[in-house]
Parts: sequence; structure tokens; C-alpha cells
Amino acid sequence: MISKPNLLLLAAALFLACSGQPENGGESGAGTPASTVKTGYKIPVQVVMPTRGNLQEAITIYGKLTPVRETLLASQFAGRIVRLPFSEGDVVSAGQVVATLKSPKAEALSQVTSSAKAKEMLPITVRAPFSGVIVRKFHFAGDVVSPGEALVKLQDTSRFFLWGDLPAIYLNRVRPGQLLQVSFPDVPGWHVQTKIEAVNAAVNPETQMAQIRATVKNKNQRFKQNLLATIRIVTQSVQQALLLPRKAVLHGAHGDFVFLKKGGRARQQPVEIGLETPDTLEIRSGLTPADSVVLTGNYELQDGMAIREEEK
Repeated sequence: MISKPNLLLLAAALFLACSGQPENGGESGAGTPASTVKTGYKIPVQVVMPTRGNLQEAITIYGKLTPVRETLLASQFAGRIVRLPFSEGDVVSAGQVVATLKSPKAEALSQVTSSAKAKEMLPITVRAPFSGVIVRKFHFAGDVVSPGEALVKLQDTSRFFLWGDLPAIYLNRVRPGQLLQVSFPDVPGWHVQTKIEAVNAAVNPETQMAQIRATVKNKNQRFKQNLLATIRIVTQSVQQALLLPRKAVLHGAHGDFVFLKKGGRARQQPVEIGLETPDTLEIRSGLTPADSVVLTGNYELQDGMAIREEEK
């Protein structure tokens, strides 16, 4: 015998079966076409128009500054340093006397006689071969040195080599003459431009890096040896190209495309992409500056869908 509550449940089930309506009939896709559920619905989108501008495609690598010229200054003869007045950081000119030494013979004669012969013995002088800065001092006045023993290290600071480590995968995109945009992470605000002078023919077998070389002028003497650099290599550039934000372009099985807003509907439009940056793409064909391109909401679209433009 069926109880009264069970009879009520059975009657409800028979009613639904006879009416032919699904139990979840209010949900789109569960037996009811979406078009009947959301009649007149328009997908909200934001649009943008292509702009004209310049674009550069670049690679970012890292490197450092090294001296173009530096040398150790020494005497060819043994002797006692009589005068070495310079300290580390001092600037000297080409041809300037950096150190004066007295030979052992002259020193011995001066101790035993005051004759003119002893006084006439010329001192040994060490001169700077080029203008630069004393970056290291090894001895002081009064020291006795041997032939060839370094007195100071002289560095030409008027310019530096810039060496950059280039991953081998970029070798086919880099060549001498390309523009370099250089910044220094430890010194914000310092920027300089130069060009690649050489690309090393050898690749480091352990790091798979090849070195590039450029020269950086040091007019204000602000750059220092071993200063780390961020190097942006401009591989390609275009002038007054048609540009579009990267997220406006979609990629399909048959190529790249965008959605245009035309008459309140989304119209799929193939495009050809040129140079690329992380945020911007060059559009070589498929668009005009007057086109309204869907920027956001495009991932939900299909050709012909109704859309409405939202305020940005």
C-alpha cells in the first residue's frame, strides 16, 4: 500500500513526464536554445582604433664595462724611488713624469762624494704613455725596486669597452652596426647609446654565449670599470607603422585575426603581423586607421555576434 506522501511525489513525476519539460529547463544548454533564453543579449566589449607610430624589435642582454687601455708603469732599471707624488684616483697627462728613481750607482756615489760627476748622473724617470687615471699604486717614495717592477697602474678612462653576453640563439639576428641602448641598473638615470663594433666568432661551450663589443665614451668621467650594464639591441625598426595592442589580436588555425565592430556586430578580420614587442604589434595588412577593433571581450566572440561597446 502506497502512503499519501509517496502518492503525491508519484503524481508530480507523472505530470512532469507528460508535460515534456526538463526538470532544469531554466538553464541554457539543457534542452532550451541559448538564443531563446537571452533574446537580444549583446556581448559587452571595448574597442580601439589602430594608431600610427614607430616600433622597435629588440633583445635585452647583460654585460659590463672594461678598460680600452691600461698599463703597469715600471722602470727598466733598478733603483730607489725618489719621488712618486701621485695617489690612486689622480689624473695624469701623456708624457708627464709619474716617478723619479735614483740608480744604485748614483746613490752610492752621492754617499761617498759630492763631486760633480755624482751630481751630474741623471735620475731615472718614468712617464705616462697616455693620459689617464692612476687606479693602483704599488710603491711609495723611498722604496727600492727591481727592473720591471710595477710602480702604478695607469688606466685610460676617456672611453670603455662594453662587453655583452649574447645567447647563441640570437646570433642570426645580431650584427655589427646595430644600435645599442644601454642602461646601468646600479645607477638609475644613466643611459647611453652606441653601436655594435664586433661579435665574437667563438661561443662559450659551457654557457652557449657569444660576446659582443661596443665602445662607450666617458666624457664626464662618470663611468667606471666593471660597471654592470643592461643592453637593449635593436634588431629591427619601422617608422609610422600601423600599430595595435597585442591583446586585440587572436591566433587561429588559419592565422592571425581580429574582430571589428561593424553595425553593432563582431566581424572577424584576418591580419598580417610584422614587428612585435611585449605590448604592441605592427599590422602590415588587413586594417586601416579608421577600423574599430575589439580590444576586450574578443575571446568570447564568434563572427556575426551582437556586441555593445562599453565605456573604458
